[in-house]
Amino acid sequence: MVEPRTALVTGAAGGIGRVICADLAEHGYTVVAADMAGADAGTDPPGAAQAVGLDIRSGDSCRAAVAEVLDRFGRLDLLVNNAGINARGRTEDMPESLWGNVVDVNLNGTFRMCQAAHPALAERGGAVVNLASTGGLVAIAGAAMYGVTKAAIIQLTKILALEWAGAGIRVNAVAPTIVATPMTSDVLDDTEYMAAKLATIPLGRVVTAQEVADAVRWLASAQAAMVTGQTVAVDGGVSVL
Repeated sequence: MVEPRTALVTGAAGGIGRVICADLAEHGYTVVAADMAGADAGTDPPGAAQAVGLDIRSGDSCRAAVAEVLDRFGRLDLLVNNAGINARGRTEDMPESLWGNVVDVNLNGTFRMCQAAHPALAERGGAVVNLASTGGLVAIAGAAMYGVTKAAIIQLTKILALEWAGAGIRVNAVAPTIVATPMTSDVLDDTEYMAAKLATIPLGRVVTAQEVADAVRWLASAQAAMVTGQTVAVDGGVSVL
């Protein structure tokens, strides 16, 4: 029998995270759902075998989450760096503290988790899939903090793919355009904003969380065994304009 692969998904209680967890579980992964909410009642994503507390602003917390996975399941095959936050507004008006918080969660948090997971992934030649964004591929006014962190994640993905190839670890990213989740609910109900946003998407609609999960699963699969350092844009054509 083939031993089930184990996946650790950060930001697992969010809209995209919950769908990624459920999708990976449906396709045979043992899924560990990591989030600030931890194992609190009612927060476990569908299909998760275990929920662990995680604060990606802390290297110690990241290492502890990986240790919990290894203690319970003895292996880690896939890390999905999904956790992230957003902040919109004019760059000249952005408080430095808010900028720092977005950078610390989105970029530094991804770095911390990758570093914490490296030894376990290297044991079996595992995979990392980072959640980037179309905002990291094209410039979007009013989204400097988010876009800069996602662009940095794309570059980090490329560098880690080179550095970790010798250990058999593949590192890729998924870059969706706007996805209908609680994090985007403020703009989804803004008719003027959405009309302008959809005008930039050639296929003319938002992305579903399932479409993001499909891309994550493919990048982690044997079908993508020779794919590393790549960012798959799930964006309806935004990034080709």
